[in-house]
Formats: sequence, C-alpha cells, structure tokens
Amino acid sequence: MSNDEVPTRIHALKIGAQAAGALALGALAIGALAVGALAIGRLVIGRSRIRRLEIDELVVARLHVTNLLTVPSTAAIENDRGKKQESKRFNQPTTVDRAINKLFGLFVGVGLGLPHNYLLQVRGRTSGRIYSTPVDVLDRDGKRYLVAPRGYTQWVRNAIASGTVSLKKGRRSEEFGIRLLSDDEKPEILKSYLDRYKLTVQRYFPVAAGSPTEAFRPLTGEYPVFELIPRR
Repeated sequence: MSNDEVPTRIHALKIGAQAAGALALGALAIGALAVGALAIGRLVIGRSRIRRLEIDELVVARLHVTNLLTVPSTAAIENDRGKKQESKRFNQPTTVDRAINKLFGLFVGVGLGLPHNYLLQVRGRTSGRIYSTPVDVLDRDGKRYLVAPRGYTQWVRNAIASGTVSLKKGRRSEEFGIRLLSDDEKPEILKSYLDRYKLTVQRYFPVAAGSPTEAFRPLTGEYPVFELIPRR
C-alpha cells in the first residue's frame, strides 16, 4: 500500500462514519416524532373520553332533576300506553307470502274461495288509499270476528284509526263498524279461530290447535281481535 492511498482510505472511513451517524440521528428523530404523535393522540382521546363522561353525567343529572320535578299527566300515561301498543308483535310477511296473498286476494275479489274467505278493505290512516288483504272471518254465536294472526299489521292499525272496514267477495261488498276486543274476551275467540282454520294459521301460533282455552290467555296481547258490527 502506497503512502498516497492511506489518507484516501482514512478520508473515506470518516465520510462513512459521518453518514452512519447522520442516519442514526435521523432514525432517532423519526422515532421521537412517532412517540410524540402517539402521546398527543392518546392525550386527545383521553380528553375526548373525559369530555363525553362529563356530558353524559350532565345529561343524566338533568334527566334526574326533570323526573323529580315532572309529574306525568293522565294524557301522557295514555299516550305512552298507545305507543306500547304500537310496538307489539308483528310477524312480517315474506316476499312469497305477499305474492300468495296478492294472488289469493284476486281470486276472492272475483267471488272464489271458501265461505269464510273475504277480501278485507280498509282506508290507509295516512295515505287515504284503500288497501285490500284476504282474511278468514270467524262466525261464532251469531257474531262475526276478525283475527289478526300476524299481530299488529298495517291493516290492523288502519282499521283502528278508521273505525270501519269492508268485506268484499265478488260483486258484494259490506261495510262494518269494528270493536276491538279486550284481552279478557280473546281466549275463546282465538281458540275457535285456530281450531277452525288450523291448516292455514297454525304457523302463527305457539300453541297447537285443540289446546284448552287457558293456553291462549298468555297470548292475548299479541293478537288483535275485532268484532264486526253491521252498518244498518
């Protein structure tokens, strides 16, 4: 090795050491920035959580004070009962169910079907339109009843709002007033309805056809039942 090459190599080593040092410093700086960003993020999240907790506590406190100061009126209680009724069971029909009901409704509408099959027509409570659906009418002890096996369907809510319904079969159509039965009146009607039309409605009931009347008592709140009152 010549004397001229030694300084050159020493110089190259110095440059390499400086570059390595610069890279190390850069890595440390990036690491410091990442740690700082993480710390800031945690701080922001922590403050946000604290803020949410403060807001939640404030809301709860206000609700507590409001409940202490507010005594519900009779109208408010009745309105709450109405809302609870609106939230009762509704067995949503499938696409196939809708198609079958529509086809069967066409048959009943032109006069086909069994004696208890009718096309129920009721006015929409918001749209004002007439809606139709096929139903099984129960004749019992000289009275006629409508049972909603699917629960609180749209036709049930429309009927309650309207107060009247029509039964159509072929060219004949008759209008009725309605009376919503109380839960105490329903067990015998529900039993008769299921026993008579079990082939088509058994799937909507958790008890089997032929069950005693008492088996239907726990179910009365889930099935609206109307007495049909002829219009003179």
